[in-house]
Amino acid sequence: MTRISERDMPVGYLELAIGPMFSGKTTWLTNVHKQCTYCNMHMMVINFAGDTRYASSAEALLSTHDRTMIPCIMCSTIAELETQHGDELSRAEVLLINEGQFFPDIMRVLGHVDAGKRIYICGLDGDFEKKRIGSLLDLIPHCDKVCKLTSLCSICRNGKEAIFSFRTTQETDQIVIGSNNYIPLCRACYATESEKKYNKTT
Repeated sequence: MTRISERDMPVGYLELAIGPMFSGKTTWLTNVHKQCTYCNMHMMVINFAGDTRYASSAEALLSTHDRTMIPCIMCSTIAELETQHGDELSRAEVLLINEGQFFPDIMRVLGHVDAGKRIYICGLDGDFEKKRIGSLLDLIPHCDKVCKLTSLCSICRNGKEAIFSFRTTQETDQIVIGSNNYIPLCRACYATESEKKYNKTT
């Protein structure tokens, strides 16, 4: 029997960057985009269709908080990406996915990793109550690399790392898209502000 060498098999790659709001997740993704552009790799950039925070033109754009922008495809599910952009998807060497926590079928990317694609995904590692959102974190055991990003505490303002997203508004739904609704906090400030917020509502 002919032995199939590792060289003959497609070898994909999966990297995940997770963290709270304002931790540079989308900036991380745009940096990967720059590297892949330099290497002349065929990329697809995918953003969650519900993320319209920086929508200001007819062209779909992925934007960081400081308005670094790159063209993207807006989708609500990975299945939608496969159905509506199948030809481009088949040609792509690299997939860059923003707001991975919002894609209900994000686990479908594993099939594309197995097919040899390099996939980079960024997203929140928890909601405003430190609970998981969707199934993004289920990808961790399948990743080649996982990056935990942090921000700076909006209250301490002394360089202390922020690891949690704190919602400053009163909505109770898990998903409320909008950077103005959140601030990044360290563990101590998150506990203090959560207690203040709880006392206001009781």
